[in-house]
Amino acid sequence: MFWFAVLFTVVFTVWRMVANLKALAASVQALSERLTPELDRLSQASQEAAEHAERLSERGARFAGQDREGPAGSRPSR
Repeated sequence: MFWFAVLFTVVFTVWRMVANLKALAASVQALSERLTPELDRLSQASQEAAEHAERLSERGARFAGQDREGPAGSRPSR
């Protein structure tokens, strides 16, 4: 009778573990479905920010290049 009680306890524990894992998987799936659109939106915003930073960097490089040459009318004459 003792071993029957041990077997019953083990089977019950495994059954509850499987049920808990199924519930956890369902929760993770639901969370993933909620987060995916937000992560896509953040990815798009990050891409837009990177493109804007690249344009600003190019503009800054052009401006720095113009500073080295000086204003167009003040070049020394030869």
